[in-house]
Amino acid sequence: MSAPIETLTERRLRWSNLLRGQHYQPVIAEVLDEELPKYLHSTIIDASDRVSHVRECALILASAPLLFAAAVDGDLIRRMLTDADLQNEYAIIQERAHDQPSIYIHLLADEGGIAPTPNQYLSILNMVQDYLAEGHTSAHAWQLDNVAPPPVSQAMSAQGYRKYLQTKHRSSQRIETLRRYCDGIQRRWQETPVPLRDTPFHFPPGECGYSKDSHVRLAQHRAHRSSNYVMNLVEDICTYLHGTGQFRQHFRMHQFIIYLIFRPNQAAIAEILCSGLLQVWVDNGGGFNAYPAGRSVATARRVSAGEWATHESWVRQGSPVVENMRLQRERAEEWRRALDWETVLVDDEEMAERP
Repeated sequence: MSAPIETLTERRLRWSNLLRGQHYQPVIAEVLDEELPKYLHSTIIDASDRVSHVRECALILASAPLLFAAAVDGDLIRRMLTDADLQNEYAIIQERAHDQPSIYIHLLADEGGIAPTPNQYLSILNMVQDYLAEGHTSAHAWQLDNVAPPPVSQAMSAQGYRKYLQTKHRSSQRIETLRRYCDGIQRRWQETPVPLRDTPFHFPPGECGYSKDSHVRLAQHRAHRSSNYVMNLVEDICTYLHGTGQFRQHFRMHQFIIYLIFRPNQAAIAEILCSGLLQVWVDNGGGFNAYPAGRSVATARRVSAGEWATHESWVRQGSPVVENMRLQRERAEEWRRALDWETVLVDDEEMAERP
């Protein structure tokens, strides 16, 4: 009998528990096993240089702030409402993010940090499918396209124009991505036990990205400019469903900067690790990212060597990275010695031969 397939929630809970105990290696290994094959033919990172990627991932986890841990645990929004330590830490991160490359996230939840339920997420799926209007006229597309500016005329909508499907023309790639998103929602709904389908997700659906100036990038996302069209459409759907009384709560995207990058070769792998760790993919219903992470990090090259040195010095002084990496080395050495069984076998035989 085969073992049951681990759900997204079960996987994230397991990873959260491992990281709480500072067991980095198994989590890093799983994330990289899942993510690195996406880059086998990529010029962005060398997928075969696993040792370097593991090192950077370990440094990221060892230097990660409380905010990062709260995001991994799934309770960041709720804790930010009342946790003074988290609020103070975030104020520092926000200030440094004006000059330091960073990783940001969006989380879909209401004002209290409560995520949608699986059944509510299924309602969002139904609205996305209606928006795609495949084989019938959309009942809600015009209203959805006018939740946020710029406005769309009713005449344009009747002719098939869709704000979030257009590039220069109606994009087949965007349509396919939204289909994948719908399949992901369906998958996440199906893997949820029936009695729990009206219980909010433990881990809010999310999005993850890199920016040299996350404040500017997050402002663009808020304005739905050069943004993630899946995320933008879902946020507009939630606003519409709340405004029409179909959702009691108003779900929206909550923005956070969760990690400050302090080494020049961290940018791509930091986005890859965080995206994988938070499972923000459209395909599994975990979020709104449709394309492999780490593809748009060229701005990290604009940071000078002196600036990187300053960033690393600040992290060394202001985070437990040195102590946490020492602990990882001690555990690795203990494991290495435990695996050196041939030496132990020889010693045991010599002891047995002594009179």
